[in-house]
Amino acid sequence: MGVWRSLRLFVRLLLIGAIATGVNGCGKDKIDTSQLKATWESYQSKHFTFYFPADSPRAARIAMLASECEDILVHVTRVLQLEPDRMIDFFAFTTDAQGDSILHRPLGFFADGQVFWRIGQPPGGMIALAGCSLIDPQAPSFLVLKTGMYQLYAQPSINVHARTFGFERQNRFIPLTELAKADTPRDQAVYEAESASLCAYLLARYGPERFKMLWRSVLGLSDSLEKIYRLEIGRIEEDWRGYFRREAART
Repeated sequence: MGVWRSLRLFVRLLLIGAIATGVNGCGKDKIDTSQLKATWESYQSKHFTFYFPADSPRAARIAMLASECEDILVHVTRVLQLEPDRMIDFFAFTTDAQGDSILHRPLGFFADGQVFWRIGQPPGGMIALAGCSLIDPQAPSFLVLKTGMYQLYAQPSINVHARTFGFERQNRFIPLTELAKADTPRDQAVYEAESASLCAYLLARYGPERFKMLWRSVLGLSDSLEKIYRLEIGRIEEDWRGYFRREAART
């Protein structure tokens, strides 16, 4: 079974809700959580330590949240052929205002090896980023890869290949050379769909080993793609386009 079909089957079983936000936080921020750890309640599962306020309405359901997060993490690491080798801190806030007053930024992001989440937000995208961080916590990675892996799990009910094909037919397709740039994307919706489609394509077509090499690469994304996949960037785009068109036709 291909990686993309495996992803779709898995998320249908989980029935995780979708969110439409982009990647919020890139994993390298330094956030002091010592006070939260000292004063909040905690719950530990196999790969996570959950922290939450003592009066949190989520407290009674923390075990269910832990089970859901464990399932997602196991799937991400299985797709990437990784073995989780460290615990991940997961801070479950009650309200957005609580997050603003403590962190001074919107909730729903992964940073410094930790998840910062508000009750009601689907955790899939952030767990995907946490799983990808296990590739190498010091790796620079690329925004397009982080966005793509985030979107695959944050919006599991969406066929990103069909969505990308739809944008292509609307003449909104962002060429791979432009997608690879670190600049702010000109069309966020297209950027998110294409990033997810590209990640799913690279994993399904070439497997996890090269994907992990790409995640760690210190070269630019275009140069990294050509060096790691041993094809010119135009040839990679041509093959990817054929792939997402075929996958779109399956729906």
